[in-house]
Amino acid sequence: MRLSRKQRILAERLLSTWVDEELLTREHADRLSSSISQKTLNWKRVARNMLGLAIIFMVIAFLHLVADKWVIQFLESFFAMSDAFFLVLLLSLSMVFPFLARYFHRKGHGLNLSVETFLLLGLLAFSGAAYYTNAVFQPVSVIKVLLILVVSAYTLVVSFLFRDKLMWLLGLVGVMLWFGVETVRLSNWETSFLGLNLPVRFLIFTSFLALASNALSLFEKFRRYSDISIHFFLMMMWVSLWMTALFGNYSSMEAWDNASAFQLLPWGVLMGVVAFIFWFMGKKRHHKEWIWMGSIALFADVYTQYFLFLWEPLPASLFFFVMALSFLVIGRKAEVIWGS
Repeated sequence: MRLSRKQRILAERLLSTWVDEELLTREHADRLSSSISQKTLNWKRVARNMLGLAIIFMVIAFLHLVADKWVIQFLESFFAMSDAFFLVLLLSLSMVFPFLARYFHRKGHGLNLSVETFLLLGLLAFSGAAYYTNAVFQPVSVIKVLLILVVSAYTLVVSFLFRDKLMWLLGLVGVMLWFGVETVRLSNWETSFLGLNLPVRFLIFTSFLALASNALSLFEKFRRYSDISIHFFLMMMWVSLWMTALFGNYSSMEAWDNASAFQLLPWGVLMGVVAFIFWFMGKKRHHKEWIWMGSIALFADVYTQYFLFLWEPLPASLFFFVMALSFLVIGRKAEVIWGS
């Protein structure tokens, strides 16, 4: 059994405790202890990666040394080709790369890195094709923004076909990007939409999608994507909530700068309430992730309110001294917990 250093120490302590409490014989404990080995750095992988990098940089150095004018002329003529050529080329590559990924996927286990590499190359090619679609056809703004959603849909479909969580995560990032750009477009490229600034819009959007992601577990083929979707949208929700607690619903830096800390306080209270609910429900249901989320969010909210209320009244030296003192207390408490 290969364990990390901390896991090995914990396992040996447990074995010793069980022997002392006569739950386990010394002979059996020694046999179990001898079967434990500590994980070490995979030097074979390190060597392979370093040699690979060495070859790549040697090739680059060689090309820089021997590159002639005809190479430069060829590259210049290639990149001077029409946008339509690059559109067709990238669309073709966006289909070729998934086929190559499918080949390695069928070949067997241990080639996940190769599969993901070709899937990522396919995504880059399709994204480039979307860019050149704009350049060739010059569509209206709604189509330009819709292309972001098309790229996200491509990513999610590829992820589903290859059961790849990384591609699924990138697809969710694309959906978030589309939502942000689309709401800005609908507001005539202003930051406020329906009276809501970007952080508040993302807060509502991500909260809804975090709840909706639970429905993925109801479908067997999408069950594997449920946890990663929930975690991603929860993370984005917390970021949006923290940005809202800091900036409120103000759509310009000037308006925010003129606002008082008391005007921003309701958003901070909202973050504190949501954080406390997560912490409380985590304690009640023994859900460690919710406890951590709530605890970290509460700390972030407290320090945000500290900044908003005391940044101007306190001298800079005293402000940072109090910050340092608070982190010292928290660090000392964490050290005691870790030591125990």
